[in-house]
Amino acid sequence: MKIAFWSHTREGACVTTNLACMAAMTAVHSEKKCMLLENHYSLRNIGDLMLPSERIECLREQGQYYNKYGLEHLLKELYSGKNDANMIQHTAIPLLFQNLFYLPQSFIVNRDVFNYEFELVRETLFQCLEEAADLLFVDTESNRNLSTTSILSDADLIVVNLRQDTKMLTEFFENHPIIRNKAFFLIGKYQPNHTWNLRRICYRFHIPRQNIGVIPYNLELEEAVTYGRVLQFLNRNIDEKQNKENAFFMRQVDRAVELLHQRIESCQDSRDDK
Repeated sequence: MKIAFWSHTREGACVTTNLACMAAMTAVHSEKKCMLLENHYSLRNIGDLMLPSERIECLREQGQYYNKYGLEHLLKELYSGKNDANMIQHTAIPLLFQNLFYLPQSFIVNRDVFNYEFELVRETLFQCLEEAADLLFVDTESNRNLSTTSILSDADLIVVNLRQDTKMLTEFFENHPIIRNKAFFLIGKYQPNHTWNLRRICYRFHIPRQNIGVIPYNLELEEAVTYGRVLQFLNRNIDEKQNKENAFFMRQVDRAVELLHQRIESCQDSRDDK
């Protein structure tokens, strides 16, 4: 199942951070195998958030961030006609237990070439990935590059990342009615005392409460993002009882994951009926 994480504006939407938190906690709370990837280059990607710098350097020394095991190499292999199930296994980096994996980027081509090659083999790539994993979490580029439009069209579910901003909220709900039909909404850096709190957003834009979650603003999470320790932060706070801020954060993330899981199950039932 393809789950696209997307925002109509990249600025402040926290798409990658939200994806990292939601995917990690999905892996913790379920037995589903989750695969994470991006369809674009960015200054701070999933690997930067979830792999400490010392592990990245180790992977580079082993060649796993270059031509041998990077996503770019996989794209070239698929383009050449190779379609071995073991290719995904050799490319993906295990992040958590045996059910959370990441397809790393090696940045060995420029942005335009990567975008072109990704779109060229997109259908074959996702076919292979869906055979290798139960859930695909795809970080998609906001400006709709060559593959973003196709991914959003093909996705079973689109996690629309929003923030508590009047202009951003209005722009999305006025201009993207088609995406809304298969959207689950997620508010990043959520602050409950903000004018645009969850209750007001749901009321103003007619969002069912079971179709929207929040990732609260958390200073420790921000620091974890900077140092590639998001997994460590989440693991450390799964059973947090003492720190009220972290306890509130984890409750809200767990709630968002539960709601997303309900949508996933609903989508799965719909697919099975077809």
